[in-house]
Amino acid sequence: MRMRLATPDDLPALRDLARATLIHDADAPAIVDLLWADAADGCRVVAEGPDSSSILGFALGSLRPARDGKPVTGHVDLLVVAPEHQSRGVGRAVLAEVERRLIAVGAARLRIRGNPPNYAWPGIDVRYTPATCLASSAGYGRLWDANNMLVDLAAATSAGLLATGADERRLAELGVEVRRAKAEDEDSLRAWVQAEFGGSWAAECGIALRNEPPTLHVATRDGQFVGFAAHAAPRVPVFGPMGTGEAARGLGIGTVLLRRCLADQRDAGVDVAEIGWVGPVRFYARAVGARLGRVFWAYEKSWAHEKSAGVAREGSDVGAR
Repeated sequence: MRMRLATPDDLPALRDLARATLIHDADAPAIVDLLWADAADGCRVVAEGPDSSSILGFALGSLRPARDGKPVTGHVDLLVVAPEHQSRGVGRAVLAEVERRLIAVGAARLRIRGNPPNYAWPGIDVRYTPATCLASSAGYGRLWDANNMLVDLAAATSAGLLATGADERRLAELGVEVRRAKAEDEDSLRAWVQAEFGGSWAAECGIALRNEPPTLHVATRDGQFVGFAAHAAPRVPVFGPMGTGEAARGLGIGTVLLRRCLADQRDAGVDVAEIGWVGPVRFYARAVGARLGRVFWAYEKSWAHEKSAGVAREGSDVGAR
C-alpha cells in the first residue's frame, strides 16, 4: 500500500468510491466535491494498491483557524475505504497519514466533526459503525452527539404543513414582510446574522445566497432583518441554518421561513429533507412533522498524543503539487 497526494484527475474514481461506500448518503459524489474544495493544501490523501492501479481508500482534511482562544484545529472531513478493502488496516493507515499532514500544516488538535460553513455532517453517522470503531482505536474521544431530523415532504404537503399564505398575511398585518433573499441583501444580512447569532451562520447564508435562485428566505420589519432560513447551504437535501432575532420571537416567523424553504426543496425534487444539527426538536416536530433520524458522534484528540506515537514524522511532502 502506498500513500500519495490526490490530484483532480483522481476525482472521478473518488466519487465512484464514495458512491459505493457511503450507502446512507445518496449525494455522496457531491459530498466529495464539496469537501475537496475546502481541503487544506497537502491534506488530500489517497492509498493505492501495490501496483498503483487501484485506489483502496482516501481522506480529505481541512483546517479551522485559531479563534476565541481555541487553537488551529485539523478536521478529518471524509475518510472512505473501498468495501472490499475494509478491515485490512487501510482505514487506519489513511487516517494516520491525513492526521500527519494536518499537523504539518499547523493543526494543534484533531477533530472528526463538521467544519462549517462547508461541511457534510456534524460527525460520524453511527450507522457507519466501522468508522466509529476506527476513531476510538486511533485515540479519539467522544465530544458529543448530534441529530438530524427528517421531513417527508410529500406527507408534509398532503397534511397542509408547507402552506404559508395565511400566516404570511397575518405577519404582513404586523408589519413583517417575508420574501426570498436577493443578492443585494448579502452584506447587510451577513452583518446582522453575525451580530445576532455569531458562529458560521453568516457564511452559510452567503453560500445560500449564491445559489440560483437563492436558497434563503428572510423576514424584515421596518426595513430591518428579523429572521432568516436557508437550505442547500451547501448540501441540497439539508435545511438550515435558521434564526429569528430575539425581539421578533413568538410571532411565528420561524415556522413560515422553515415551510418556505421545505417547499423549495420539494419543488427541487427532494423527497426527504434533512434538518441539520438540530437544536429545538419539539419545534420542528410540531411545525412540519419532522422526526428524529440520523445520529452523529463527534470526536477529538490532542496531536501531542500522536507526536509521542511518532505520527509527526520527518520527510513529509505536505504542500507538494
